[in-house]
Amino acid sequence: LRKLGFKIIHLTVKLLPAWHEILEALKMRVTTLPRDVSTHWNSTFNMVEYALRHREAIDAVTQRRDLGLRQLELTDHEWVIAEQLRDVLKDATLFFSRSTPNLATVIPAMDLIDKKLTTYSLNASFLPSIHVAVGLAKKTLNRYY
Repeated sequence: LRKLGFKIIHLTVKLLPAWHEILEALKMRVTTLPRDVSTHWNSTFNMVEYALRHREAIDAVTQRRDLGLRQLELTDHEWVIAEQLRDVLKDATLFFSRSTPNLATVIPAMDLIDKKLTTYSLNASFLPSIHVAVGLAKKTLNRYY
């Protein structure tokens, strides 16, 4: 998704018009895929959420041979991973988006995130790749908490 978004934004002569054309044909608002920025903690969630809402358009743009994006086409399994990743990231993103975090809310928030990550790591309905990602998130959280 990161590579696709980058290509669409930066190849303005070929890909950006094709992306806009596909969105218009699907009667969707003409927008671009949000970029995942490492210094913005919620950008991954925003990118994945956008991609899931625009799955039909993403599938259409990656399936067009003339655009050369076939290697970026997501499989059904990768879409499932994206859905599960969105679910995992959603709680933290919504929690921190509703107000300005301060010291009085950080510790309860860290407790909540730790509990959610533990719940996700034990949830058998998630794919192994999500379990690994959650494990890494818990490890990172424990380094700071």
